[in-house]
Amino acid sequence: MLHEFIDHNYGQDGDRKLRQILADGADPNQVWGPFAESALHVAARRRRVSACRILLDNGASINSTTAGGKSAYAHAARRGFKDVCKFLVLRGANTETNGADQLAISMSNLDRSAAESILAAELGLAKTGNPEEDRLLADVAGRKESWPVRMLVDAGADLTCRGLDDGTPLHQAAWFGQSHQVRFLLDAGAPVDVYDSLHNGSPLGWAVHGSKLSGGAGRRQRAYVAIVRDLLAAEGAKNHPTGPAAYYSRLIASASRPVRKILEQAAQPSPVFDERKHPH
Repeated sequence: MLHEFIDHNYGQDGDRKLRQILADGADPNQVWGPFAESALHVAARRRRVSACRILLDNGASINSTTAGGKSAYAHAARRGFKDVCKFLVLRGANTETNGADQLAISMSNLDRSAAESILAAELGLAKTGNPEEDRLLADVAGRKESWPVRMLVDAGADLTCRGLDDGTPLHQAAWFGQSHQVRFLLDAGAPVDVYDSLHNGSPLGWAVHGSKLSGGAGRRQRAYVAIVRDLLAAEGAKNHPTGPAAYYSRLIASASRPVRKILEQAAQPSPVFDERKHPH
């Protein structure tokens, strides 16, 4: 499917394959998914400028909106993708955004003053009820800067909102190795036993996979070890529909070496307490 290809399987040869898919008759304006996204929306939020160009050259509508009222330009602007925004503007995109978009833009641009002003004027922007807007907490949780996460949580943002690959804020922080965000979110009450619909993974699972597969993971092994320790200590983190033993086996197989050691230790059964050896 066109949308899934652009979203998850683009790869180095993506431009050629996209042209071929469109030449074979795929409709660039077909909408898909719970948010009724077009292929251009997906390309914009995935920061694929060349894909945006190919889609527009093949008849994609530049200003169509999703179920939540978001244009491709708004998708890119909310995420701070200035290169995508610049291209879309050159092609005639409507640049209109609402207050929730402006909040996301200010946070993506690390403009704390603007974000504070926007929230002060309308606190409800942290949780509007529109999942395409409420995903902001998940979007910023995987980044280094802590103030956007704290500001949104203090303003009542949804700790279970879904962002990239259907992950919650805790999933995102765990995948990207942001140990300080993980600790803050856990303290704020973020759930640890939530599973995404794409990988069926918990925040613990995302941390384990991130320790080996995320960009620059090799430089952040200490952070991943800390995250896995914190998540293992949280009640419910070891739960999984397949059972803890099977889940541990799956995680251990995909972990980096330092994280694997932590998981192997956690998977060991607790020693039986013998009162005869430990008299009162």
